[in-house]
Amino acid sequence: MKKYFTEKLDIGWEPEKCIHSAVCANGLSSVFNPKNKPWIDVNGAGEEKIAAQIDKCPSGALSYSIKGEQKELESKPVVAGNSPTLIELEKDKNYAWCSCGKSDKQPFCDGSHKGTGMAPNVFKLEDTKTVALCLCKQTSNPPYCDGSHSNL
Repeated sequence: MKKYFTEKLDIGWEPEKCIHSAVCANGLSSVFNPKNKPWIDVNGAGEEKIAAQIDKCPSGALSYSIKGEQKELESKPVVAGNSPTLIELEKDKNYAWCSCGKSDKQPFCDGSHKGTGMAPNVFKLEDTKTVALCLCKQTSNPPYCDGSHSNL
């Protein structure tokens, strides 16, 4: 994880989780600009704007903590569905599977996990194929369904 700091925020970026949705750059280009080195300029906007934009990160690659505050953590995900969703996914594309169950874009992450202590499962396939992605969030093989929903 790469770290960036402001007076009140500790900002983290995990490049391996990034799905390159450009939500950060399109929403706050004065801070998040992939053409610049470093690509995050913490002086490009106020801390509240930076935190609000990080909250929109769909993959969880960007995160922050407020210095001196402890995050409230949830221990269990919300059941988003009682059966898997069958979906065709493209090879070599990064996907962010929602692990908290709160996303409005199930089975994919929309950033709703912020503040839960949970993070999406970022993955990609080697071949284009149809897969069964878990919606109950109880699978022992995330993001894939393992039949755990039958025990709910």
